[in-house]
Amino acid sequence: ERQVRGVLRRSGQGNLRLFWGFELYHHDDLSFDPARTRGAFNSYTAFRKRVEENSWVRPSAQENPRFTSGSECAVRWVRADADLPCVRDLMGRVYDPALDPGEHLDPRAEFRWQGGETAALARVREYVWEEDSLGLEYVGATMTTDPAKSCMRDKAMSKMSPWLAHGCLSPRLLYEEVKRYERERGKTKGTYWITHELIWRDFVRFGSIFAGTSIFRIEGPARVRPAWQWSSDEKLLGAWKDGCTGFPFVDCFMRELKTTGYCNHMGRECSGWFLIGDLGLDWRMGAEWFESVLLDYEPTANWYNWTYRCLPAASRGDPTQGLLVDTPGHRLHGLEILKWGAQHDPDAEYIKRWVPELSPLPPTVAREPWRLGLNRPDDDRTTLASDLPHRTVVQGLVAMGFSESQAVEALR
Repeated sequence: ERQVRGVLRRSGQGNLRLFWGFELYHHDDLSFDPARTRGAFNSYTAFRKRVEENSWVRPSAQENPRFTSGSECAVRWVRADADLPCVRDLMGRVYDPALDPGEHLDPRAEFRWQGGETAALARVREYVWEEDSLGLEYVGATMTTDPAKSCMRDKAMSKMSPWLAHGCLSPRLLYEEVKRYERERGKTKGTYWITHELIWRDFVRFGSIFAGTSIFRIEGPARVRPAWQWSSDEKLLGAWKDGCTGFPFVDCFMRELKTTGYCNHMGRECSGWFLIGDLGLDWRMGAEWFESVLLDYEPTANWYNWTYRCLPAASRGDPTQGLLVDTPGHRLHGLEILKWGAQHDPDAEYIKRWVPELSPLPPTVAREPWRLGLNRPDDDRTTLASDLPHRTVVQGLVAMGFSESQAVEALR
């Protein structure tokens, strides 16, 4: 921003004017100063009550540009190059053609994004009105508690976050469409939760103004200091990034993220909790990886969420509450990996989609492959192993991070 201002000043091309347009609620319409008011960010609920009771959402029509006519108002820039660079040019030596899907949609992916406002508005029309997803399929990124809902089903997410993050879609326009849907077709859980998600975006955005650069520090705004030393083990980080940790509910999301640039909010949280509480890795390494691959990356949405939602995993097991504080690797801290796996993917369809090595296994074992052969008499273990494509399963477990001897022993 400073560089742009400098170029404009030196070239005599005018001043840079900035406008608040990313948020649902305009900065100037807040009843508090986000840079000074701590109480508004004690929790999301506290923030939501303040904005809903004391603020209002401006009409999206106010965001429409007003162009000044006349040649004397035009600013002409010299175009350096008529040709836009391709992905290979931008990435240079790190470009790997084997990892570039080009224009093709991965057969496992539900959706492929196309940039621009035209595509964004078409998605709103399709998802909200033509498919009626707010009344039928929409669950919401943060709805993880309802046992009757699964955010891992296709169409459970609106998939509009990349357009919102890059300014191709106004959150105020989307809000207006949701309110119009409620007037014309009625309120649903879907309309409630998608409004909740829009307010959550404002929470992390304005919360980052208050937190400042602390969202990039290892202790975060809450100054979390675990009893153990943070690790920077590149091998562990690589296994996490590649979806080869051996925990399928983590691995399926990480493989989807690496392939498509997207995974749902639950997947990001579980993967973050696992990286911190169970691998003990410096959480900033995970946040940097998300920054490099997420299609919907936006600094506050990524970094504030890591510090607000994931970093507390470093202090799970507070001794003041009568619980033990274990170092990472001692026991599984992120029990959501087991609970939410059974709740949201009971048939392990999503896991098997992204971790196909586990396809031959029954759902429970696919979610928890360490169960193979456990609590069975020796004869039953032999029967189990003979019922499965033995070599395929062994190779699948090895690919997920287990040693071959462990995999073979589990199948005996």
